Amino acid sequence: MLPKSEFTKNVLTVMTGAGMAQAITLVFSPILTRIFTPEEFGVFYLFSSLADILFIPATGRYEMAVLVPKKEKEAANTVWAAGIIATFFSILLLIIVFLFNQKIGIWLNEPKIGKWLYLLPPTIFIRGWLMSFHYWQNRHKRFKIITGGKIAESTINVSSRIGMGLLQFGTGGLIVGTLLARIGTLGMYVFSILKNDKKYFSAPQISEIKQQVHHFKHFPKDMVPAGLFHTSATQLPPILINYLYTATVVGHFGFMNRIIRTPLSVIGKSFEEVFKQKASEELRDFGNCKKIFYSTLKKLGAIAFVPFLIFYFIAPYIFEFVFGEKWAIAGTYAQIFTLPLFINFITSSLASIFYLKEKTKIFSRLNLLQLSLVIFAFFLSHWYGYEAIILIYLLAGAYTISYLMTLLFLVKIVEE
Repeated sequence: MLPKSEFTKNVLTVMTGAGMAQAITLVFSPILTRIFTPEEFGVFYLFSSLADILFIPATGRYEMAVLVPKKEKEAANTVWAAGIIATFFSILLLIIVFLFNQKIGIWLNEPKIGKWLYLLPPTIFIRGWLMSFHYWQNRHKRFKIITGGKIAESTINVSSRIGMGLLQFGTGGLIVGTLLARIGTLGMYVFSILKNDKKYFSAPQISEIKQQVHHFKHFPKDMVPAGLFHTSATQLPPILINYLYTATVVGHFGFMNRIIRTPLSVIGKSFEEVFKQKASEELRDFGNCKKIFYSTLKKLGAIAFVPFLIFYFIAPYIFEFVFGEKWAIAGTYAQIFTLPLFINFITSSLASIFYLKEKTKIFSRLNLLQLSLVIFAFFLSHWYGYEAIILIYLLAGAYTISYLMTLLFLVKIVEE
C-alpha cells in the first residue's frame, strides 16, 4: 500500500502543473486578444468544438481502458489499439474533408472555416495518440511527466500563437499553435516510453491488439455514446438559451460557467488523475478500491464544503465587485448553480470508477439521463413561458438530480 501522504503529494504535483499551465494562458490572454480579432477567435472556437466532438468516437474510448489490465503487455496493446483506431479515423476524416470541406463550411454557416478543416484530421490523430500515452503515463504514476507536459503545452501554445499572430496567420495561428503544443507534449510522452517501457511496445502483434479490442468492445459501445450525451448536455444549453431568450442571457450563463469551472477543473482534474491511478492499482491488487474511494470522497467534501457554502451567499457581490455591475446577474446564476457544481466537483473526480470497474453501460445511461433532464428543463421553460431566471433554476435542478444519481451509483458500484 502507498503511504497516505503520497496520494496528497501526487495531487499537489498535478495541481501545481495544472495551475501553472492555466496561469500561463491567463497571463498572456490580453496579448492574444489584441493580436487576434473576435472573428478569428470565433472561427477557432467553432473548429475546437468540432474537434472535441469528433474526438469522442475517434479512439473508441479505448484509451480509458489502458488502466484496467493487470499485465503491462496487455495495457500496451490497449494503447496500440486506441492509437491505431485514431489513425484510421483521421484518414477517413481527411477523405471527408477533402470531398466536402466547402459544403461543411456552408452547413456550419461559416464558410471561412472551410480551408482550416484540413487541420482537423491531424488534430484528431495527434490527440488520439497523446491521450493514449497519457493514460499509460498515469498508469505508471509519472505525474511529474504529466505535469511537465501540461506546462510545456501551455508554453508552446501561447508562444507559437503570439508568433504566428504577429505574422498575420489569423485563425490558422490559433489552430496550429494548439497542434504544435500537443505535438510537444506527445514528444515528451514518447521519449518517456522509449526510455522506460520500450520492451512493452516493441514488436506489437496484431492478434494481441485485436484481443484487447475484443475484450474492451463495450468501451466504444457505451463510452462513446456517454461522451456524446455528456457533451450535448454541456453544449446544448447555450444554444437553446440563445434560441429561446437573448444573447445577453447566454453571455451571463457562459461567463458564469467559465469563471467558476476553470479553478474547479484544476483541482478536480488533479484529484482525478491521481485517484484513477490509485484506484486501478487497488483493483488489480485487491479486487476492490473502497479505501481510496471513500478516502478521496471525504477529502473532496472537506475541501469543497465551506468554500461552496460561503460562495453561495456572496456570489452576486463577488461578480459585481470584480467584473462590474453588468455581470451581477452572472453572479446570481452562479449562486443558483452552487449545489450542482459542488456535487459535480466530487463526482467528476471519482467518475473513472465506471470504466475502471467496466460499468460503462451504467455510465452511458446516466449521461443520457442528464441530457434528458436538461432537455426537459427547456421544454418546461418554453411550454410555460418562464423567464430566464426560472430556466436557470430548472437547469440547476436537472444537473443536481443527474449528479446525485451519479454519486449514488458510484457508491453502489464500489460496494459490489
